[in-house]
Amino acid sequence: MKIGTINLDRISAPLAVAACTGILLTGTAHAADPAPGKGRTGACPNSGQAPAIGHEPKFTDGNVALFAGGGYTVDGGAAEAEGLLVVGGDATFAKSGVFNVGRVGAGSGILPADGQPMLVVGGRLGIAKGTTLDIGHGLTAGPAYGGGVRVGGVIDEQGTLQTNGGERRSDLGTEALGAYSGFAATVKDESARLGALKPTGTAKAGGGTVTFRSTGPSQGNLQVFEISGADLDRASTFLFEGVPADASVVVNVTGTHPVSISPMAVGYNGEQVDLYTSAHFGEAASKVLYNLRETPSLTLGGGGNFIGSLLAPGATADLTASTNGRVYIGGDVKMHGSGNESHNYPWTGAPVFDCTPAPAPQPTAPPSPGATPVPSGSAPAAPSTTAPGKNAPSRPAQHTTPAPGRSASAGPSTAPEETRAPGTSLAFTGSTGTFALAGAAVVVLAVGTGIVVLARRRRG
Repeated sequence: MKIGTINLDRISAPLAVAACTGILLTGTAHAADPAPGKGRTGACPNSGQAPAIGHEPKFTDGNVALFAGGGYTVDGGAAEAEGLLVVGGDATFAKSGVFNVGRVGAGSGILPADGQPMLVVGGRLGIAKGTTLDIGHGLTAGPAYGGGVRVGGVIDEQGTLQTNGGERRSDLGTEALGAYSGFAATVKDESARLGALKPTGTAKAGGGTVTFRSTGPSQGNLQVFEISGADLDRASTFLFEGVPADASVVVNVTGTHPVSISPMAVGYNGEQVDLYTSAHFGEAASKVLYNLRETPSLTLGGGGNFIGSLLAPGATADLTASTNGRVYIGGDVKMHGSGNESHNYPWTGAPVFDCTPAPAPQPTAPPSPGATPVPSGSAPAAPSTTAPGKNAPSRPAQHTTPAPGRSASAGPSTAPEETRAPGTSLAFTGSTGTFALAGAAVVVLAVGTGIVVLARRRRG
């Protein structure tokens, strides 16, 4: 099977290594970029111009990136969650090493403004021993710094919560969720609205591949497809064909069948777009949304890239694959795996889930007793001009326990290892976890070349 000129039957280690090598070159260049925020705009990306994966903030988005209506749990080797993370219940972070929220080591670069809330928890926030929860790392361009944390209950900080100068507020009760207290209802209502749309194309499943083909005009700006949860279950390859250039896509998943998929390849109008080297990675991620209106449970397995947003108002979710889009789950969310990440690509199909430059308004009532804002780490006295990852004064030392990584679009790594950018606590995880592997490959090739040249000289 082919996507354009790419043979899907041959997606294997050589392709993954080639992709990783390409990312290595990009990653090396970005690691030397100026301080985070320089060149960042306060606006959203223009239509059709969603950025590729990179290391620096590029655009500002105050909308919710990842929503868990129930609890949110991170363990194993999970790496990062980009953008604003809102949790209706309790949030527990229990991985060995650093978990980044807000700004990530490699992502869309679409995230809240410096100093704005990046983690909002309705219940209790728990940080296990050996875990560093790093909010808004490196956002020191001022006048605001880092990322804020709002918690309805207590913060059980057995590990380390670092907000890089942003406010941390606890014991807020119902005030914590503020403008996001009705977001679960918004997710449910929008899911119902989208689910009532008539298909504009066909969906065909077979052999682990699902093909969505546009056959009719868009409804507004939407191409609509419909597939049962039973047919979507166990799929690993997703092909979108004939989608108009100006259209966004909604896939309505029907029925109450649990859905478990392990993404391996995604094609969009003839191009494989789930590789970080794809020029249309961000465009595809921002255009596609799966609406699992009645699905009770969703599993994204493996270590590949899921392309598109997820809307599942009645589901729980178990994530080991990386996500690229909005993730809105009505129940509990568990994020584990090996170096998997959540990248924030706003969905362009509806204003309610699209990028919003201004943050949602927050309550202005005086905080309840014990809820006095407490900055974590001192903000610089003036806008920082240091390289990404340089700590603000008085910043606590980071835990640097290695955590697993994974190869891009090639499943879990057989020798996982978390790799960090020089001078930063942001991990080059997910696809970027292969930077070290690709770098080692380059070194091996160089050494091999030297040996061959030496051998020829000796023979001469």
